Amino acid sequence: MAEFYFSAFADEAANDLDGQIAALRNADIHFIEPRSIDGRGILEFSEEELKEIRAKLDGAKIRVGSLGSPIGKYGIDEDFESYKTVFEKALVTCKILGTDRMRMFSFFVEQKDLAKKREEVLRRLAYMTKRAEEVGIKLCHENESRIYGQMPREVGDLLTSLPALGGIFDPANYVVNGADPLEGIRATLPSLVYLHIKDALPDGTILPAGEGEGHIGEILDLVDAHTDAPVMLTVEPHLKSFDAFAQIDTHHLRGKHIFKNNRESFAFAVSALEGVLRERGYRKGDMGRWKK
Repeated sequence: MAEFYFSAFADEAANDLDGQIAALRNADIHFIEPRSIDGRGILEFSEEELKEIRAKLDGAKIRVGSLGSPIGKYGIDEDFESYKTVFEKALVTCKILGTDRMRMFSFFVEQKDLAKKREEVLRRLAYMTKRAEEVGIKLCHENESRIYGQMPREVGDLLTSLPALGGIFDPANYVVNGADPLEGIRATLPSLVYLHIKDALPDGTILPAGEGEGHIGEILDLVDAHTDAPVMLTVEPHLKSFDAFAQIDTHHLRGKHIFKNNRESFAFAVSALEGVLRERGYRKGDMGRWKK
């Protein structure tokens, strides 16, 4: 049986690092997936600034579970050589922040051109996974809209073709693209590293865990049956607009609930996931670890 523990994109709770830390501590979450701080993407910080961020997180006893990088979120026809500098910066960022995992993507590709662009996608990812392995970093691919790995078939193709590549499963991203999340988890499970937790409806409405068509409870049980290892669940609310949203997504954020502020929407998303876990028979233990 798995042991689930929470992480979060805390930039959805607060813009500044102090506010992000406060939201995490209030939710009894001991891990963060840093994506933006003070409106700046996580790869925009100098090494000295990153060391200051690390020191503040260490002081709060919060660890970086994975780097929420934007690596691979650019067009497949854009120059790859010039992008390698950004990739190297991301690897250094992981090292300074003390994580050996990095979230990344498989390049924007016109969905009608998937077969034509497959070889180039694999070539680039093969280079990146090999380079990351050399410095002790595990690249973890997230299924996302408009990239090569948008749908379960292509995600399975990537993870099978590149054994060193890990998988991040995001149920909502499958739902909004008309894919079956259960098919998505089957494609990801042999290479699964961790999950992003948000729920959705096919019309693009983002919902708390358990309120949409992401089959989150059923999927957690499938993961639980698959592994005895600890599995990170990164809460990604998307329930209320936040400062960095325009930098990471071109979609209009649609939700059903109304919140006074981002701290409230963040806490609601955490509570919803806890509710799903309890409904499936999981219980919370020491250090926020959930298991049956």
